[in-house]
Amino acid sequence: MIIEQVVHCGVQGKGPDLVLLHGWGVNSAVWTPILEKLSAHFRVHLIDLPGFGGSAELANYSLDSMVENIIQKVPEQSIWCGWSLGGLIASHASYVYPNKIAKLIQVCTSPKFVSDQSWPGVDAVVFENFKLGLAKNTDKILGRFISIQAMGCNSARKDILTLKKLLIDTPHPSLLALSEGLDLLNKSDLRKEFSQIAIPCLSIFGQFDSFIPSETTTAMQRLLPSSIQKVFVNSAHAPFISEADEFVASIIRFSVGKN
Repeated sequence: MIIEQVVHCGVQGKGPDLVLLHGWGVNSAVWTPILEKLSAHFRVHLIDLPGFGGSAELANYSLDSMVENIIQKVPEQSIWCGWSLGGLIASHASYVYPNKIAKLIQVCTSPKFVSDQSWPGVDAVVFENFKLGLAKNTDKILGRFISIQAMGCNSARKDILTLKKLLIDTPHPSLLALSEGLDLLNKSDLRKEFSQIAIPCLSIFGQFDSFIPSETTTAMQRLLPSSIQKVFVNSAHAPFISEADEFVASIIRFSVGKN
């Protein structure tokens, strides 16, 4: 595979290598509220996914092309922590490169975001409607998506404002990256891959997450019984914003412990 050299990666701190992958519609700036605390314990690698933040877009988007462009930018035996779409990418990377990745941390993600008779999730129309709305009013769709990520928890209003402020002076994502990212969320099914992940795995969830139903936690535990699960009871889709201190503590416990 030809690597396109598109991924921007910022590095901060000292210690074990920790790779942070953000979700759809945003960029690595979302990690800013916890960056100082994480960088006191880790050498943090802040990845902008292709087409987001400071990264150029890909000619062709797939989980494979995303992983190949990211893995060349970070050290081997890093801990990969991915949120939402970033978690989907980190999960795929952990399956494809189990000897290059030390541990996997999934944050409010699922091996399959869309529901069917055998799996809890959201209706496919959710992502389809977001995609239809992109061409009409991209900013409106991005704002709506950010708002949904915090809805349900007590700190929703504060969290929405925090996310929007973090992104206000950052580069706008490309329309292609947004569209292709929604397709990945809509169509990916990594259940078989996830069940075969051989490295230590921590799966973090938010109690009020609109994108990851509570039933998903049980379903994922059945697929990978060795995984560790943590549910943040005062969070929706962004526990690193809603419960930042406990989120950092959970990352540290899992990453430097014997798990």
